[in-house]
Amino acid sequence: MTATATRPAPPLVLPKTVSIVAAVVAAIPFVIHAIATFSGYFGQDDFIILYRAGNSGPFDPGYLFQDYSGHIAPGMFLLAWFITALAPLNYTIAVIPVLLMQAGASILLWRLLVRLFGHRWGLLLPYAMYTFSSLILYSTMWWAYSVQLFPLLLTMFGAFNTHLTYLRTRESKHVVTTLLWTVAGMAFYEKAALFLPLLFGFTLLLGERAPWRVWLAHGVLLAGFVALYAGLTVSRIKEGLPSGDVIVEFLRRSVVDVFLPGLFGGPWTDPAMGAAISTPPLGLRIAAAAIAVAVIAGGIVVGGRKAVLAWSLLGAYVVVDLALVIITRLPEIGPLIGNDPRYTADAVPVTVLCGAFAYSSLRLKRPAAGVLVVLLGVSATFSYLWLAPGLKFEKAKQYVATAQAALKADPSIVLYDTPVPEEIMNKWFFVDGKASRVIGLLPGPPKFDQPAENMYLLDDNGTPRKINNVRDPVVGRPGPYAKCGYAVGYDTATIPLSGRVDGRRLLRMEYYTSGKGPVTFRLGKATHEIHLNDGLHVLYLVVDGSFDRVDINRATQVDPMCVVDVRIGTPMT
Repeated sequence: MTATATRPAPPLVLPKTVSIVAAVVAAIPFVIHAIATFSGYFGQDDFIILYRAGNSGPFDPGYLFQDYSGHIAPGMFLLAWFITALAPLNYTIAVIPVLLMQAGASILLWRLLVRLFGHRWGLLLPYAMYTFSSLILYSTMWWAYSVQLFPLLLTMFGAFNTHLTYLRTRESKHVVTTLLWTVAGMAFYEKAALFLPLLFGFTLLLGERAPWRVWLAHGVLLAGFVALYAGLTVSRIKEGLPSGDVIVEFLRRSVVDVFLPGLFGGPWTDPAMGAAISTPPLGLRIAAAAIAVAVIAGGIVVGGRKAVLAWSLLGAYVVVDLALVIITRLPEIGPLIGNDPRYTADAVPVTVLCGAFAYSSLRLKRPAAGVLVVLLGVSATFSYLWLAPGLKFEKAKQYVATAQAALKADPSIVLYDTPVPEEIMNKWFFVDGKASRVIGLLPGPPKFDQPAENMYLLDDNGTPRKINNVRDPVVGRPGPYAKCGYAVGYDTATIPLSGRVDGRRLLRMEYYTSGKGPVTFRLGKATHEIHLNDGLHVLYLVVDGSFDRVDINRATQVDPMCVVDVRIGTPMT
């Protein structure tokens, strides 16, 4: 009997040590960001997006391709519909998909860096600039922005990876995959239109060439997207640029006060109004600018022509980012918008990649890389935790919780829809800045503006307050019948008013009848059919229009109803 030869077991392949450290560099800020994000809540645009999702279908083109303040984002609206259908106004469920996209983007970026430059300790520094970036982590605590930026970053790195695969294999299927990544990015954020010039610059930095057919395919996709975008949106480009002084101040705030400090572990300051950041101390701003100049100059010394090309690509991207703000938002808001990191956060990964190319010939040793990464990580984490409370939307969280508890205790409550505090939704949302948009998706759902004998409105804390009367009323003139006022039967009774009613108001009517049943109100062009109960009652009815009389009739042969008092005004508690 012969012995059977056995093959030795293949050696266990362990990840490169540098990749293990990179996983830690990604995991630490991810966990910190996830904890901070889960302790936050919805705010501002979040409520409008989710409210529309709750009142639309997933295959409604008008919903998916709506013009939302200049954004066409069917992917975002489809995701909003899905999480709303799954768990309305559940913040935890809402943020899980974007956190997964954040993790996926970090993985794809490291994979790209390693494929480009190999397993180098020096790559940890640009990678940490991305993963720890307070500009990205702070701004994405706002859910409405996180569902734009993280899909953009995920698809950007996906497109770069597949384009790199194409350049190395020349297989056409990878061009198709790159185009699909681009389409996915465009579905969430129109800045994915910049993938084409980024990929072209990326190809030049690699010293490669791609056939004209590749760029033609990307160009056709870009042209189709531009045509779709132009056809579905109202142009936000303002006539006439702001003054030179305003533009210079905006650029200083965006680049010197926010972007550069944010790259190097800053901004070491407080949150400001909205998603903005307070201006850092002058010394820190000067230090960040000096480091930036040194990094650019050092890259040119080390990398030569490649570094010049890399910095040029980064400069062009940042110029486009800022130019878009200058021609759309700056005329409306002013230079303070430069303190909002949302308009430059997408330039952070471009900076990281361009910096890696500029210094690609430099071999940073492990101790030096470790020290720099730790310093950057500690500083950026400190900045982020300092900023984080500014986008937790505590006021909105408390408002919704208070209203939910009250409505759960008494589901019969009918609410008069009123504006909410500006900390929850800004006044420029107008009709969308109301309580119905904020709590309208709560279980029940809550009843708004329905005819009722008892009507309430939510105060600034979300507590229902009973409406007792109306302020500054237009009143019904005295009726012809003593103790009855106006007798409303099958024939229409007309109640003339003391003045004209214009706009949205609340009608308060006192009536009594021995026969319950439907009653029809005609108020100008509007008609309301309401079921009334027998006995002595008060009716509150939300009206909106222009009229100077109230016409009432009963559609069935029942005992007449007596209307003894009509007044229309703004509600008071």
